[in-house]
Amino acid sequence: MLEVQLNELPRKLSPFDAVEQCYQEQLRFVCARLKEEVSVLIRCEKQVIPYLQSILKRRLATDGKSITIIDGRESSEPGAAAPSAGTRLSRMVSQLRDLVNNTEVNKVFFLPYLDIITSTMPGGLTMEAREIMTTIHENPSLSLVAFEDPDFTLPELIAQAFPARCEMLGIARNRISSLVTEIEARKFAVGNINLMGIFKYVSGLNPVRFREIMGIFARKADFDPAIKDMHANYMRELRDYTACGGVSLSEIELDRDIAGYGKVKKQIRENVLNLLQSTAALSDENEIRKIESIIPRGLIFHGPPGTGKTLFAKGIAEALNAAIYIVSGPELKSKWVGEGEANIRRLFARARATAPSVIVFDELDSIARARSGSASDGASEAAHSMVNQLLTEMDGFRKEQMVLIIGTTNFVDSLDPAFLRPGRFEYQIEIPYPEWEDRKAILALYNKKFETGLDEAQVDRLAGWSGRPTDLGTPYTGDHLSALIKDYKRYMINNKKSQADEESLQAWLKSLVQQAKLSDEEENVVATHEAGHALMFYLYKRAPEITRITIESGGADSLGFVESISQRPYFYTESRLRSEIGISLGGYAAEKIFFGEVSTGASADLRRATSIATDMASLYGMAGVPREFSMRDGRPDPYYLPQLSPHINKIIGDVFQSVSGFIEANRPRLAQLVAELRVRRTMTREDIDKFYSEAVSAQ
Repeated sequence: MLEVQLNELPRKLSPFDAVEQCYQEQLRFVCARLKEEVSVLIRCEKQVIPYLQSILKRRLATDGKSITIIDGRESSEPGAAAPSAGTRLSRMVSQLRDLVNNTEVNKVFFLPYLDIITSTMPGGLTMEAREIMTTIHENPSLSLVAFEDPDFTLPELIAQAFPARCEMLGIARNRISSLVTEIEARKFAVGNINLMGIFKYVSGLNPVRFREIMGIFARKADFDPAIKDMHANYMRELRDYTACGGVSLSEIELDRDIAGYGKVKKQIRENVLNLLQSTAALSDENEIRKIESIIPRGLIFHGPPGTGKTLFAKGIAEALNAAIYIVSGPELKSKWVGEGEANIRRLFARARATAPSVIVFDELDSIARARSGSASDGASEAAHSMVNQLLTEMDGFRKEQMVLIIGTTNFVDSLDPAFLRPGRFEYQIEIPYPEWEDRKAILALYNKKFETGLDEAQVDRLAGWSGRPTDLGTPYTGDHLSALIKDYKRYMINNKKSQADEESLQAWLKSLVQQAKLSDEEENVVATHEAGHALMFYLYKRAPEITRITIESGGADSLGFVESISQRPYFYTESRLRSEIGISLGGYAAEKIFFGEVSTGASADLRRATSIATDMASLYGMAGVPREFSMRDGRPDPYYLPQLSPHINKIIGDVFQSVSGFIEANRPRLAQLVAELRVRRTMTREDIDKFYSEAVSAQ
């Protein structure tokens, strides 16, 4: 149990006691193997090695075994040979060389720095590693204990000399009550304490480092419930100590700094944050394990560039008070086989040591792209090895050690399938382009941040204005909206405006696009086209979606537009898709009816209508034939195009007939709206209602 009475905790603990209490099972395992004369490789941090050597030396002495430490130091034993010349490193290699001829019984040799001597260099092994490799394997009867730091992994050919291996990293949850003294616990609680609150911040520490930190708290004042924020301040200080060494703690709050995207935030809370945060209040280890077993250890945020995938990862890290590591593919990659894997091992080792941690692989597809069956060159082989190492690290997590892995990608379909299976990146969340409500919330956030002073109505209008494509043809993202508000702020400063006003806002919006000078005839066509689009919202009972209609967009590629808002549905019905086609064809039909011909301005509308009708016929079985005519990538199969074309034409033809009839029935009202629009330039839905509501209802 993690809930303990303060008087049940130990009163005093030395670093030796802490190491022995923390790694009881591992120490028993090591002693048992050495008693059987089996060499052991211990994976631990360098800070712990002196304590482990002392404890093992004492325990092995009871079994009649003596210890020799191969560390390059000059021997102080009587009759020892004179020290050899050279560096300490060369003396260690010399001492190891002498082991080849050693025939002593009941002798155990400790190699505390074997990992440092033999650590690999780009392209292969060091000369010392090659020599030691041959030396160790020449005398298999030796009993050896080597220590491997997570940052200095032994070459596998050397590690093969150690049949038994164990890991002494971090602190197990069931040992935490043996590592905190009563005096230290009084700084965090009165009477009894739930050690889960402390454990979540120290699970990655070695016991020596943990005892150093707790020693700092032993000198502080005892916890007093009457003092506001005393416990919170102590816990914050504890987190600062455990996240030291240049580790970043996120300051991006999920609700404060990320606007909109309510569905995404709900998914994050329900599937990750609420579960993780609920364990902090539990003291029953069985209950904690049940919750930990269902928490996804890896998440993938996928979606278009600039939508805030990395920002959401930072928000999760802040909510967990977790250290955050953001890495990209080029930081980890190497053309040398082994170097990329070492980079990943070091990253995960550091994340475990500073748990709770969040590792963010930015653009995950750059290092985890689906692998082919062969590696044609060294770089490909290195990439494959790095993917394998990443999978190995993810599979090797202790559930109780809170390290969350988040990958961000624009191309989730390109990821290696091995990453997407349960237990790895099993939970995927799409961060799409922001809808109108999201854009409004994002703009409001940046409006407040940059103090532009836009009122709610102006923010609404800007949210609608940003519904158009960007210069690159993509929808506006959070990054674009941030840049938009910054641009307006610069405009205000340059024009000596301290507060936003309608005049400056309109002037600024006009300055964003190249102004088009239209003749009266061209303006009449544009106004008729946009009025036709607006009328279709009334035909399909979607009038509340309109916010305004304008012929003042200013751009040469979009001379006017109908601004609307709508929530993206989870699925589309056939009638909804037909309404989308009808709204797209409204401008084309209005031009045809009023002028007897159409302009080139309807090209994008026709492209959209054709695309929707094609999907209806080829993907969704909405053309009267209940089957699919598409390939795996969703595109229509060219083989079936002769069969598809009549269905596509019929869908568009039926909708166009309905649209044309509705425009003919309301032609006088539409003509009045066109005339008014040419005068007022921009009109709201309330203005449009005055022209269309009665006519439509009477039709």
